[in-house]
Amino acid sequence: MNMRFLMTWMVVGLCVSASRTPAAEPPAVDVGRKTASMPVDVSTFTQEIDQLVADELKRLNQEQRPEIDDYTFCRRIYVDAIGRIPTIDELDRFITDDQPDKRAQLIDKLLNSNGYNSHWYNYWADLLRVKDVGDKLHHSGNYSEWIKDAVRRNKPYNEMAHELINASGELYKPGNGATGFYAREPMPLDHLANSVKTFMGMSIECAQCHDHPYEDWTQQDFYKLAAFTSKTHLRVDPLPKKEKATYAKDRRILKQKDFDEWIVYRESIRVKHASIYGNGTGYMRLPHDYQYKDGKPHDVMTADVLFGKMPTMNYQMSKEKLESLPKNQFGPGINARRSMANWMTSAENPMFTKATVNRLWRKIMGTELIGQLGGLTLEAMGNHPALTKKLISIMKASKYDTKVFLSAVFNSRTYQSKALVLSDTPPPYVLDGPAVRRLEAEVIVDSFLSLKTETPDKYVATEFRWDGFTHFYDKSRDFTVKDFVDYSIKGPGRGRFQNREEREAMKRNGDMGPKELWRVSTFGRNYKRHWMAMLLGKSNRELIDEANQEPDIPQILFLMNGLGIPDDALIYHKLSSATNHREKMELIWKAILGRLLKDSEEPLFENTPEDLMWALLNSNEFKFVK
Repeated sequence: MNMRFLMTWMVVGLCVSASRTPAAEPPAVDVGRKTASMPVDVSTFTQEIDQLVADELKRLNQEQRPEIDDYTFCRRIYVDAIGRIPTIDELDRFITDDQPDKRAQLIDKLLNSNGYNSHWYNYWADLLRVKDVGDKLHHSGNYSEWIKDAVRRNKPYNEMAHELINASGELYKPGNGATGFYAREPMPLDHLANSVKTFMGMSIECAQCHDHPYEDWTQQDFYKLAAFTSKTHLRVDPLPKKEKATYAKDRRILKQKDFDEWIVYRESIRVKHASIYGNGTGYMRLPHDYQYKDGKPHDVMTADVLFGKMPTMNYQMSKEKLESLPKNQFGPGINARRSMANWMTSAENPMFTKATVNRLWRKIMGTELIGQLGGLTLEAMGNHPALTKKLISIMKASKYDTKVFLSAVFNSRTYQSKALVLSDTPPPYVLDGPAVRRLEAEVIVDSFLSLKTETPDKYVATEFRWDGFTHFYDKSRDFTVKDFVDYSIKGPGRGRFQNREEREAMKRNGDMGPKELWRVSTFGRNYKRHWMAMLLGKSNRELIDEANQEPDIPQILFLMNGLGIPDDALIYHKLSSATNHREKMELIWKAILGRLLKDSEEPLFENTPEDLMWALLNSNEFKFVK
């Protein structure tokens, strides 16, 4: 890379300033449900959004942003809908299409593609913090597969949230992966606070320890809400009665005989029995250090919601009776958790839908519609309350069909307007189009596939995929105690137990394609296996909304030191077919930046295609969506 090239690069200003024998397999599922499957008029929704935006611009005497051209639209919609840039052929097909509704057709095509399933799995998995967690949630693969299936089936978001909040039963039973949402959190009260932030966009965690300093929520309010989930817990070992009658004798013998065999025995039984137990009693006790005058430590709290209509509860024990019992008693389970799920995900809950539309708008437009994703209040409606109300009504009218909502926004003139570079002095109104924003780490990594292959989404799963834990759960469903003992004595040993089950699971899945052509989502729940995405800022899923959107030194050094595009990649195949140097340059610009060359960029032609590709992939224009 010569100095003259770098200086020329700076002058032309290309960058813009601103990713067993096995049981019968689970049935394959549809790749996606057409957005037209619901009796809603998306075009009317789109017109209503645009009219509200136009009215606000007129009120403020602010000019409407220009509409973007087809090249900019194509790159933007590929990034926002399916999480990668278009291949050269995909871009050319769209540009040469002369149908007047080609943008709407492309939106519908992308929303019902494997690419959508991959990209939006990444999004929900980050929100729901899918990752392996220590000795409690050994493995979150089943949780990950549940989310992927929900995205493939286009499960309405309110149903998805309700199932997660109310999930119970075996952790590793195929299809029951929603249990991973509860198992993800080792502390029940932390789980409750994160549930409220995830699904209602509200931060109430302070009230777990004391009255909230900035909001109306008190510590009693928190414990009353926690009463819905009391006695819900993850237990990884068999219940005491089952353990004593079935496994205890052999467990003692193996522990005395061989520690490694005992470990395999313990862990294999855990895979079969790990479960979420309890469905909520509707009662909770104040903590031992409660210090406010309205109650005493260990006082019984009856379940109550933070606002709105209290759901019906079918108590089987009176509060007075429970108060007479020892402080470690919380009453019998009455499925109170389902009541909380009903309240939390109801269309009548003002925070659930408001948080959902705020989150989706932020995802695709780059600015908050209402406020911080995890810091909303009951009163807040954002800087354009009428637009907020309209988007809430669209979400409700579509029955929480995320694809319908996205289609309404993607088709709008508002979305298809020139992106705004946010600065310290933004215009009075910024909801009239997208903001220039950095590509997510997964989008950058997946976009490299658009340069490598004509089919970047080929290996996105269209059905359930097994991992070592779901595979062993299924394999051991008819195991007797003797089978578990034999497996532990004659089996793989302590260090190789999980590895062997993982290998068997991979064989059961069949051909998943070469890993170098996998999208980030295909690597699943274990973020450590995709170091490139992590290096570029992918969320480690410890906290909600924790992906790093800012550049740092490791990201910059990685991109500057090579991109791993092989010699047989699609881009090189295309370049070899070009008839002249300018055609090669045009191919590079379209493949990486999704646009045509500018006359001012011709001085760059003296550099090699390899140098140009390196420079373009390190440019802000590539790393931002605009």
